[in-house]
Amino acid sequence: MTTFKEIRGNLIKSTSTDPANPQDGQIWYNSTSQVLKGQVLLAAWSSGGNLSVPRSIGGMNAGTQTVGIAFGGYLGAPGNSNSTEEYNGSTWTTGGNLSSARRGGSGFGIQTAAVLGGGYETTASTSATEEYNGSAWTGGGNMPSNFHNQSGCGTEATGLSNGSPESPTQTSTYNGSTWTAASSLPVGRDFGGTAGNSSSAIAAGGFGGTTTQSYEWGGTSWTAANSMNLSRPAGVNMFGIETSAIVAGSPPVSGATEEYNGTSWSTTGAIMGTSRSSYGTGGTLTAGLIMGGSPYTNATEEYNLAPTTKTFTTS
Repeated sequence: MTTFKEIRGNLIKSTSTDPANPQDGQIWYNSTSQVLKGQVLLAAWSSGGNLSVPRSIGGMNAGTQTVGIAFGGYLGAPGNSNSTEEYNGSTWTTGGNLSSARRGGSGFGIQTAAVLGGGYETTASTSATEEYNGSAWTGGGNMPSNFHNQSGCGTEATGLSNGSPESPTQTSTYNGSTWTAASSLPVGRDFGGTAGNSSSAIAAGGFGGTTTQSYEWGGTSWTAANSMNLSRPAGVNMFGIETSAIVAGSPPVSGATEEYNGTSWSTTGAIMGTSRSSYGTGGTLTAGLIMGGSPYTNATEEYNLAPTTKTFTTS
């Protein structure tokens, strides 16, 4: 019979008590309880500080779990918002207002260098771009055309936008001042999700085409990637990079979460506390953030990989 030592090259330590500070991947045999244990990282969502008002963000956001930003969005009957809120890891505070109230635009960047491209104003979509410097918004270069409900990712100088009802296969890149039309998506979509930047990205879900399909962007063109496990047709948002991205939510799959490792999608077992779509996101595979969404909510949740001691069984 093959032993653990033959597979991994080392013995499992036997101890009467669990280690005080086990390391990720460490395995031991607890002789008192007579069980095999190990330290693993488990994904989980937890509550963060609430936005000041419930709103559907729809990609109008940027930043990370501890330095995030949300801007614009839809408030329901009152219409679009022009307000900005900044997150410090626990609390949202007011930032500078957008020059025009809008929803469903392409947001990306960091809290002190964020970009909003396109979106839907009072009666029509727009090509206008605004840039945020940490306190105020100023005009940037216009998008190639009027777009809304597109998804975006990247930094101020490496931005990427794709999809939209006006031009479902559109792809555009932003260099900090100018948008450039790029190679089209193989299948049109809108309200999808994208993570990465203008050199390397993963896009998945959304209306149009196959709602489980994902595509990888290599800097010049899109190629088909493996499909998600669950269909996510509307209001999808993602965070991370091409080789380690997280997607969660979107009706009808509630708060179910999936992870992309650069090759395939797998479910993490983590479920959002508030089921929603059209929310904002930010962060990395180990520390993510979501805020707002539809149905209209001001809820914020944080995604983390938490170290957990697991008892191994034969099942």
